[in-house]
Amino acid sequence: MLPLPLYQSLDEVRSEALKCRACGRAESRHLVVFGSGAPSAPLMLIGEGPSEADDIGGDPFTGPAGRYLDELLADAGIDRSQIWLTNVVKCRAWVMRHGRRQNRAPRATELRACASWLSLEFEWVNPKVILTIGAPAAHAVITPELRLMEQRGEWHQLPGGRLAMATLQPAYLMRLRETDEAASRRLAGDVRDDIQAAAIRAGLLEI
Repeated sequence: MLPLPLYQSLDEVRSEALKCRACGRAESRHLVVFGSGAPSAPLMLIGEGPSEADDIGGDPFTGPAGRYLDELLADAGIDRSQIWLTNVVKCRAWVMRHGRRQNRAPRATELRACASWLSLEFEWVNPKVILTIGAPAAHAVITPELRLMEQRGEWHQLPGGRLAMATLQPAYLMRLRETDEAASRRLAGDVRDDIQAAAIRAGLLEI
């Protein structure tokens, strides 16, 4: 993790992050996509990295997958104004496949560079509960050994006393819907239940 100066507020952290050039993603991104939402939220949702829509607009979890996440949040009884949404890496990196730009997985150097910003989000937002979205985020935040399809919905204790749970990506559910609509609906129910369980643990919902 890169050494960083002390900051006086989350807004100051955001301002510095927007200028970050600590890794090669600075060459392929359009915008740095810092976290957004309630700045002292008890629940933080963490994905892998920005989508194409996020990279253009500068906010996390936008575009079709972001709108689907909003539906799942609403089904669980909360909305994004109550939580903090962010990603493990803050900049989009892409490769050209089949004539179009597609997201690529973060490299180890990129994860190390962005770890500083995520650590500062933990410090300033100080969530009680973390819900990781997708396997890459779970591996970065909870443990590299986590098996998502077997362990989604399980609770894990993180350093500092925070609780963490891993769930599936809305984008995965959308892709699955094209080939197996029944499975997609079933798993969407699981994700909704995971969000609801995390919100209850965070104190955003009553049992």
